[in-house]
Amino acid sequence: MAARHAGGSRRYPAKYRALAGFIVASAAFVAIFVAITVSAFHKPAPHDLPVGIVGSAAVTSQVERAVDGAVPGAFSFRSYPSEASATTGIAQREVDGALVASGANLRLLVTQAGGTGPEQALNGAFTAVAARSGRQLIVSDVVPPLATDSQALSSWFVVLSVLIPSLAAGSASVLALRRVPRAWSVAAPVAMAVVSGLIAAAIADGIAGLGNYAAIAGLVGLFSLAVSAPTALLARIRPPLVALAVLAFIVFGIPASGGPANLASFTPGFIRALSPVLPLGVAASTIRNIVYFGGHDTTSYMWTLAAWALAGVVGLILITAPRRPSPAPAEPLAPPVVPAETRSARPGRAPVPGIPDSRAGEPATLVVGFDNSEPARRALIWAADLLRSRQGTLHVVYADHPLIDSDLAGFGRTEMDEDRDEKAARVAEAAKEIAAAAGTPYTFERRQEAPEDAILGAAGTYAAAEPANTPIIVSGRSHHVPHRVIGSVPVGLMRQSPYPIVTIP
Repeated sequence: MAARHAGGSRRYPAKYRALAGFIVASAAFVAIFVAITVSAFHKPAPHDLPVGIVGSAAVTSQVERAVDGAVPGAFSFRSYPSEASATTGIAQREVDGALVASGANLRLLVTQAGGTGPEQALNGAFTAVAARSGRQLIVSDVVPPLATDSQALSSWFVVLSVLIPSLAAGSASVLALRRVPRAWSVAAPVAMAVVSGLIAAAIADGIAGLGNYAAIAGLVGLFSLAVSAPTALLARIRPPLVALAVLAFIVFGIPASGGPANLASFTPGFIRALSPVLPLGVAASTIRNIVYFGGHDTTSYMWTLAAWALAGVVGLILITAPRRPSPAPAEPLAPPVVPAETRSARPGRAPVPGIPDSRAGEPATLVVGFDNSEPARRALIWAADLLRSRQGTLHVVYADHPLIDSDLAGFGRTEMDEDRDEKAARVAEAAKEIAAAAGTPYTFERRQEAPEDAILGAAGTYAAAEPANTPIIVSGRSHHVPHRVIGSVPVGLMRQSPYPIVTIP
């Protein structure tokens, strides 16, 4: 009880650090997200909003000067020869609206389908111009929203609805797919993207009547992959790096998208600069242009999404590509060395099949997987006892699973490292006691791999060091299912191992 209490007291500071780290990280996330979002939308004002203008040079110059004087830098004007050409410019997404100043009254052409933010800004600015000039302003919506999408908000919310599941799928893929073939790590985000696109397009069409099913399904699928693949890549590199994906796709992505009212041109400069490169706003604008503007002005958006998706997929392929890890050398724990002349020989022992007999001049190299379970202890006792009467070396391997298997978020890493180190120390001490009782020299190695990979990697190291001496792997039976003679680790070793295996029941 005293030892347990002492170990518990050592862990409490780590728990407090983990809790403090969680609170600090959460507070930082809230502070950054609120600061950026409120900065973007607390006082939206247009910046270089593209606007067409129709009229004589004298009239258009007068209008431009009046608008620039009232709201400097708010609009960027483009001349059109006629109202029809200005309407075409709006339909092809060249401008967000146009002012026709060629008649007795001013005529403002807008499109609420392009976003309520630009439409309201144009209406407010040119209403003031008309009032100062004493002319009447007539407003026409040349590309109105659908009756089933009355505010033209569905395009943005469809993409937002896919953003969170895609981000979650990418970050969770490391844990969910850690024991499947490596190719699945790449195939899973692609499959998830396809399913997301098909489902989202069907629901959007059924509820909001957006139509264009194939185009929207493909676009949403590409967007999902552009989010999930880079997130999965960051999680594979190191799970806490998922925070970078959250920062890019949510914290900066939502304000830079302009929100459902398409206010991307109304945000501060540092956020406005991110709008063309972050997936959320790009995908929402693409869907809006597909549904309402005949697919105009979508090419650059598609290339942006494709770049994000391709970077994530290629990164996943590279990081999950099969490769044989370079095994770390064994580290002896200063085991007791017993001179050969002091060992108790057992001349009557019969040779064990597969184990070289020292009387024939062939030393034995035994590699024992050891986790201090009862079957593992029997296997190590047997191997250590065997080498009391035979020449050879004993190598003990402790397989310690990588931390990524159980620490997806990374907040409790310090505490978990302490627990794992304590367990490894207990295993090493147990191995030392067994070897000392038999008077057998040994080495102890801790590997952060699955048991089969750790044991085979260690055996490969010793085989390479002594090519003429084939190592023999010694393993215990199953200790999870009593009725089984051998467990999953010996079975896995027998399927993969190029070396002899002895299983101790």
